Amino acid sequence: MAAQKERRLADSGEVPPGYVFEQFRVERGCLGYVVADEKSRRAAIVDPELEMVEPMLDFVFEQGLKPFYIVDTHTHADHFSGARELKAKTVAKIVMHEEAPSSAVDIKVEDGDRLWLGEDLPLKFLHTPGHAKDLISVLLPGRILTADALLIDSCGRTDLPNGNATRQYHTLYYVMGSLPDELLVYPGHDYEGRSYSVLGDEKETNPKMNFSSEDEFVRYMEEENPGTLTPVYQLADALKANMA
Repeated sequence: MAAQKERRLADSGEVPPGYVFEQFRVERGCLGYVVADEKSRRAAIVDPELEMVEPMLDFVFEQGLKPFYIVDTHTHADHFSGARELKAKTVAKIVMHEEAPSSAVDIKVEDGDRLWLGEDLPLKFLHTPGHAKDLISVLLPGRILTADALLIDSCGRTDLPNGNATRQYHTLYYVMGSLPDELLVYPGHDYEGRSYSVLGDEKETNPKMNFSSEDEFVRYMEEENPGTLTPVYQLADALKANMA
């Protein structure tokens, strides 16, 4: 099924004004985003799954946007990234964390780095490992793109290559835990048809953010959580393609 986009209008009261924001979804639950400055028209495309490439390009050009950056938040293990295809069709540069193994990366970032789409629109990168060692979340005015670091009512699994439950605990309880409650959370996956959450609600009700200790969290993620998850059938092929 072709990727579907979900419009979040800046004047709806649901999202902060001042910049273009569009969410894209494919049938398997992967979510990707286009963020752009309203004045400069500079755009960043975040986590483009392969099926999202054409709908994202259609949106970018329909809106008169200029793709500057393609942000892959981490080396995806469960699907094929469309970053290389987007790079071949635009002048945008691929952005990933400095630990990402891909040879296609043009700009490597570390925790706290910023790239600017406009005078008032920074992309601030937070290193949020656990699901993957090179995972970054993207902090925007009023919202955060959390990829697999924080999902709605859950978090990314830590039993895949380069996953680490201890680092995932630090990401949830210290990095996410220190951010403002009012931030809107836009994850990299959702399987229930939801578009976003609110960070304060996640802190209060997300089971993965309410363990009584680090040891209890790590034990659950390493021993019990894998048994609740479905196998990743394209693991080897996806990793090989996305790491190349």
